[in-house]
Amino acid sequence: MKERKEGAAIRKLVGALQLPDDLAKGKILVSMHGQERVWIENFKGISSYSPQEIRLLARGTCICIQGEHLEITTYTKEEIAIEGRILSLSFPK
Repeated sequence: MKERKEGAAIRKLVGALQLPDDLAKGKILVSMHGQERVWIENFKGISSYSPQEIRLLARGTCICIQGEHLEITTYTKEEIAIEGRILSLSFPK
C-alpha cells in the first residue's frame, strides 16, 4: 500500500512539473548530431575514457561509444557531450 501511495505522489509531482515521461522514468536519452557529436542524458558516470572508446554507466546498462579522437566537451551530473569521429554506439551487457 505504501508503494502505491509513493507511486501516485511521484506521478502527481511529475505532472505538476510537466516533465517528459522519459526523463521522469530516468530513461537514457541519446541524441546524435551526424558522426561528430553525441549528447547523452540520465547517465550515472564514466566507466572508462580514451580517445578511441568512452564507456558510460547508466541505469541498469552500459553505453559504449567507439571512434577516433573522442573527447568529452560537456560534463555535468545529468548530461554529457562527446565529440570526435563516432564509429559506433552500443549497449553491451
